[in-house]
Amino acid sequence: MLRPAVTGKGTNVLSMNSQQPNILIITTDQQRTDSLSCYGSTFTDTPHLDRLAAEGVCFERAYCANPVCTPARASIFSGRYVSRHGAWNVGMNVPADEPMLSHGLAEIGYRTHYIGKAHFQPFGAPASQSVEARGDTTRYPAFQGPYYGFETVELALGHATYGIAGHYGEWVRSHVSEETFARYSKATRLGESGFGGEAYDWEIPLKYHNSVWTADRTIDFLSNHDATHPFLLAVGFQDPHHPHCVPTEFEARVHPAEVPLPDFVEGELDDKPPHFLEARCGQLEKSKIRGTFPIAGQGGGADFRKVPENDARLGRAYYYNMVKLIDAQIGRMLECLDTCGLTENTLVLFTTDHGELLGDHGLWMKGPFHYEPLIRVPTLMRFPEVIPAGQRPQALFSHVDIVPTILAAIGNLAMPSDTDGVNALPMLTGEKESVRESVLVECVDDARGLRLKTIVTDTLKLTWYCGHAYGELYDLENDPGERINQWDNPAYAADKSHLLSRILEMMEPLERRVERLSYA
Repeated sequence: MLRPAVTGKGTNVLSMNSQQPNILIITTDQQRTDSLSCYGSTFTDTPHLDRLAAEGVCFERAYCANPVCTPARASIFSGRYVSRHGAWNVGMNVPADEPMLSHGLAEIGYRTHYIGKAHFQPFGAPASQSVEARGDTTRYPAFQGPYYGFETVELALGHATYGIAGHYGEWVRSHVSEETFARYSKATRLGESGFGGEAYDWEIPLKYHNSVWTADRTIDFLSNHDATHPFLLAVGFQDPHHPHCVPTEFEARVHPAEVPLPDFVEGELDDKPPHFLEARCGQLEKSKIRGTFPIAGQGGGADFRKVPENDARLGRAYYYNMVKLIDAQIGRMLECLDTCGLTENTLVLFTTDHGELLGDHGLWMKGPFHYEPLIRVPTLMRFPEVIPAGQRPQALFSHVDIVPTILAAIGNLAMPSDTDGVNALPMLTGEKESVRESVLVECVDDARGLRLKTIVTDTLKLTWYCGHAYGELYDLENDPGERINQWDNPAYAADKSHLLSRILEMMEPLERRVERLSYA
């Protein structure tokens, strides 16, 4: 994937420079920008992530490459769009031969390690088909890697009450009785509704919670790392993905009364593609757009019209509480970097795989609905030696830009020719105001069913649906809430034509590897 620069008789630069930067990539799961106070939230506070933003860069307009876990994560670590890497849904494995940042940095001497949720393979598959199968109690804890270019791994599989599995699960199991372990797979529902507005009190002690374990293992790695080699450490938190379970011991909470209700206007889905209203009414399972796979993140077709106001407030508050718990653990991790003298020479990237709707637009969770709360994602980057602090760029940034930007920050490396991203470092060092005119977001619910591509510019957003006459076009400058679909408005015909042609221009090079999309 990467070619190190050479000096003299071909000596690898890394062998000559023990100060090569470390890379720490922190991901969460299904996190909105308004869950961080550094993005302007007034009803919650995340002081440690705010610190990271203040000491580095807070990207105001960063976008995921896909609104579903596995495809998004493959794009983060490969720098390639879904059409290229081919892992287009959560029921699939990232192809074993997909080149990732971890492969490239391992080749040039980096110590590579992964902690927490990876989700490069499905949780629900048989153990013979997935390393990350939650039901596999024979592979762990013996399996330590390698895994997708990471020399060693410590994995957590699933989420909350159904996420005590993998290395994390076996660690918990080693500390408690089987009876107690089984009890941790249950929590007390506080509201009436199911998917959408769900909130649970969870009796698991904080010391056994997945976010605390993830931070504990990170601190252990940082404290014991051999400083003669640079590291790539990827850390994946399982939260704040549903179910919204919060340990009863956790006290620093957001009060439900202070959390805004979902942003929804009755009738706003009338001019949208039909699956939007089908999702709100719990009819996706019978939809004509359904393919072989269930619609990712839609809970089997819950009727979101039945989520009462009290449940909506509880579900949203508990979601933000999960973020606050993560923030406290990231604070511990940043303190460890300070204590170990690693802060100045470590590039820290914080992001999430995709956002969450949380009832906005009448919808919950995720799926083929490319609204801003779902595809615009919190993204922070700190690298004191290279990137000036306190920046809040308004320019567009994509998850596929992470790999080329990190490689540029490392330096002395030839940029891979197969990446779809662009190097954003010139924007972060003040050489350029922006590095791209648009970003692309893809979603393939099923290769034979719903397939869509969204292009976002500074002021417009267009979504094209393969095989359908309908589509979406929003004027983000005058309609930031994406209420009015301008797809059929003659006044926007020129914008529509231009953006559709732009998608066509992008598709040909992206889909040179369409054999990745299996129709079997």
